[in-house]
Amino acid sequence: MQVSVKSLSMIVIGLVSTSLLSGCLGNRNWQYPPASPGTYLNEKAASPVTAKAIVLPLEDLRGDLVKEEYWKATIPLVPYGDTKYQRPEKAEKPEQVDVVHFNPSHDFSKAIAAELANAGIFSSVMFAEDDRQHPADVAFRGRLRSTDWKRRLYTYLLGPVGVVFWMLGLPMSETTTGLEMDLRLTPVNDPGKVLWSMTMDFEGKRFDGPYYGLEAAVESYPQAIQEALRPAMADLVNLANQDPQRLTPR
Repeated sequence: MQVSVKSLSMIVIGLVSTSLLSGCLGNRNWQYPPASPGTYLNEKAASPVTAKAIVLPLEDLRGDLVKEEYWKATIPLVPYGDTKYQRPEKAEKPEQVDVVHFNPSHDFSKAIAAELANAGIFSSVMFAEDDRQHPADVAFRGRLRSTDWKRRLYTYLLGPVGVVFWMLGLPMSETTTGLEMDLRLTPVNDPGKVLWSMTMDFEGKRFDGPYYGLEAAVESYPQAIQEALRPAMADLVNLANQDPQRLTPR
C-alpha cells in the first residue's frame, strides 16, 4: 500500500510541477519591499533623532521540523496532505511550488534597516554584521523565533482524481506563512540596557491554484516582515516625535 501511495503521489506532484504550473511560479528570490504593494511603510518621523543606528543579524532560534505529507492527499477519502517546514529555505528537496530563497536572519534585518531609514527615525541607519563594523550610537538586536511554512494540498476526498477540480478553478492548496520575532534597541556599547523593545508576530493565509496565486507565494515572507514591522515602526516614529530621548543612549 505504501508503494502505491507514493506512486500516486508522484503523479499528483508531477502534474503540479510540470504541465499545470509551467511559467506560473515567477521569481523565487527574496525581494524587499514586497512586490505588492512595492513600497515601504508610510511612517515618517518629523525629524530624525540625533543618533546613528545599526541593525544586527537576528539571532536564529527557529526549530528544524520537516513534515512532508502531500502523499496523503492521494488517498481517496483523505481530504488533504500537509507539508510544513520550520526553516523553509533549508528544505533539501522541496516541491517547486515550495521553493523559497532567502536568508531570514540577514534579509529580515536588512528589511528592518530599510524601513527605519525610510521612516527617517535616526540620523543614519545601516545593516551591520557586528557592532564594530560601522560607527554607531545604538543597535537593533533581535531574535527570530518562527518562520513556519505550511502548505495544505487539497484533492477533495478523491485522491488523484481530485486534480480535475484544480483545472476547474477550485483551490489546489492553502499556504500559511508564520513569523515570530522580537526586536530591541540598545546602546551599542551596552547590549544589556534596553531603550525600546517589541515582540512581533504575523500569520498570513492564501489559497492558490494552477491559474492563480502561485507566483505570489514566495512574496509571503517579505509581506510578513512588513506587516510584523508595521506596529513597531509606528511606535518608533511616535517616540521620535514625542520623546526622542528614549531612543538615545543616556
